Amino acid sequence: MNTKLSLLQIGKLGVLLAAQLTVLLLTTGCSGDPPPAASPAETAAATIVAGPPPYIEQGDLDAIRQHDRLRLLVPRWDTDPALPRQGLPTEAYRQMTEEFAANLQLEVQWVTVDSLDALIPALLAGRGDIIVTNLTHTPARAERVDFTLPINQVREHIISAVDAAPIDRIEALNNKTVAVAAGSAYEESLQQLALENPTLDLQIVSLTDAADPDALLDRVNSGEFDATVLDHDIALSVSAYRNDFRVGTTISPPRNIAWAVRPNAGQLLAQLNLFITEILTLRDHQARFRDDLPGIKKRKTLRMITRNTPTNYFLWRGELMGFEYDLVKRFAKSQQLKLEVVVAPPEADMIDWLNQGRGDLIAASFTVTPARSRRDLTFTRPYNTVGEQLVTGSDRPALQTLDNLQGRTLVVRKNTAYWQTATTWLQQGHQFTLQAAPAHMNTDELLIGVANGSFDATLADSHLVAIEHRFVDGLQPGFVVQPERQHAWAVRKDNPELLAALNSYLKKHHRGLFFNVTYNKYFKNPKRIQKYQGQRLNRDGALSPYDDVVRAAARAYQLDWRLIVAQMYQESRFDPDAESFAGAQGLLQVMPRTARQMGYEVPFSVHSGIHAGVQYLNWVRDRFEAHLPLEERLWFTLAAYNAGYGHVYDARRLARQKGLDPDRWFDNVETTMLLLSKQEYASKARFGYVRGREPVNYVRGIRERYRAYLSL
Repeated sequence: MNTKLSLLQIGKLGVLLAAQLTVLLLTTGCSGDPPPAASPAETAAATIVAGPPPYIEQGDLDAIRQHDRLRLLVPRWDTDPALPRQGLPTEAYRQMTEEFAANLQLEVQWVTVDSLDALIPALLAGRGDIIVTNLTHTPARAERVDFTLPINQVREHIISAVDAAPIDRIEALNNKTVAVAAGSAYEESLQQLALENPTLDLQIVSLTDAADPDALLDRVNSGEFDATVLDHDIALSVSAYRNDFRVGTTISPPRNIAWAVRPNAGQLLAQLNLFITEILTLRDHQARFRDDLPGIKKRKTLRMITRNTPTNYFLWRGELMGFEYDLVKRFAKSQQLKLEVVVAPPEADMIDWLNQGRGDLIAASFTVTPARSRRDLTFTRPYNTVGEQLVTGSDRPALQTLDNLQGRTLVVRKNTAYWQTATTWLQQGHQFTLQAAPAHMNTDELLIGVANGSFDATLADSHLVAIEHRFVDGLQPGFVVQPERQHAWAVRKDNPELLAALNSYLKKHHRGLFFNVTYNKYFKNPKRIQKYQGQRLNRDGALSPYDDVVRAAARAYQLDWRLIVAQMYQESRFDPDAESFAGAQGLLQVMPRTARQMGYEVPFSVHSGIHAGVQYLNWVRDRFEAHLPLEERLWFTLAAYNAGYGHVYDARRLARQKGLDPDRWFDNVETTMLLLSKQEYASKARFGYVRGREPVNYVRGIRERYRAYLSL
């Protein structure tokens, strides 16, 4: 059975942009009439890992307002948004609750717990105000908390490995071992199923350490268990990036999904229900739309079809980024619309998706061609111009003209426009060797191969060359083929009002300040001027100009201050005014949003920038299991600080699948981190594409410098 086809039959939620889940600096206090008290055991079970200890508040909305923030409880595995794609319910929930908080003029604090069965105790203990996850409304839970109106209705399905025999009826569960999260509604459903079928030999395994759906699926695929259980929304969301499971028989009637508040929080519940009613009235998650701008404005959401690439749309340090994403997001904001991103997998035809109504426009570095124009779409005015560009290594003779190709070897992929261009040059009499690149290799990998000397030269689009030249040492861009090609957005032919609005926006901003800043951010931002490199290891034994501040900050979180100095050098070369292309600032290159959520003002002073970075490093460290060897946990923490926890999560999963050790960074997880730059792996990763060599080089650089500091 094809997993994705079966899931499409049972529906899906729409895509909403995720917000980065980081820590807010909290005050203390308590007010309001308490709900039924949680037991000491329940309170201990609700281990909060997101930053400093939160305050206790067990009151209703009036009491919550006194803290100026709304605390949202989620399981640990929900704290990093996966790359938003079609059908990710947790991403929709996250955006909805943040919008709800904004309507109440409250800031958001995300509070994480270690397991599903710790959510309700944490709520009752006053450590959070709303449980926000795919929480099934069950009678047992309803005795302890108040549920909102249903947000969704789902069926629970048996999930098995794709190469195993199908479990498409209840009888097929005989002699099977099914693993589920302890305290989940799935566990309750299986127990009820066993009671109703006393002759069924079914072994139910309740796990406290693997409630993450990906972890459960991995263990099923490894043969440790025969199956697990997921509701159809979660199964659909996972099918966006993996196809190694089979959806089987349903084990429950339709069950309501809702959020939960404390029993005494009637004001909060009433406001939540009003908000949910409005949201669900406006948003039809099942339908596909082909309407023009008036219909889009009625839905209040613009849907952008794109691909997960370093030019279009990607996740970096928890921030959604990309040249196309930034431009369309600004347009959506100008129209007072939310932006919803629909990520098309490599094999999907984006034009078909557009004409089927899965999105409203294509924004994906889309080249204007006559063939595409004949497929029932219309292009906007162009906003970018690119050409095919020759590239060689910086240690080899430059390729500034076609004549420079004499005697050289040009490596490009067959069945591409690059191959056609190179073949034409040979026919014109230019003398060089044309070599086909491996079929699995994408343009990014070819450019890396040129930089490290594996290939002599290649041909690539100039905007891709510009990006790689910023990040990869050893590239030497050369001759640009004429005529150049134009990039534009695409809409359906029967959407003239949307086309007019997009053209008006592009006319206003193209080559204006916003466009130029955005373009330079991704394609022309110069490499950091390393003017502070010499400010280290001076005669008095100091490692940096900021040793005293670092010592104090590191001591507060039981970190080695010399490690922080080594990281600081890697991040900023001791330049307090450094700013990355992504907007990270200061000596430890903290993202402004992260800093504000931890209570720091931006721009940083030297003192606040160091303390913000160290506090965030400590929070990232707490994301990893305590059982990891101390040194390994350190390397994983640094990799996650650089690229984001989610990409490290994907690399560890991939390491396990490749037979490598997921608990060791060097020569194991770092190997699979590099693979996540390749489309064949990135498309199957929960957090999508990542420029893997960045965290790999980052961790190695810090380790080398840290060891040098230790030897002084």
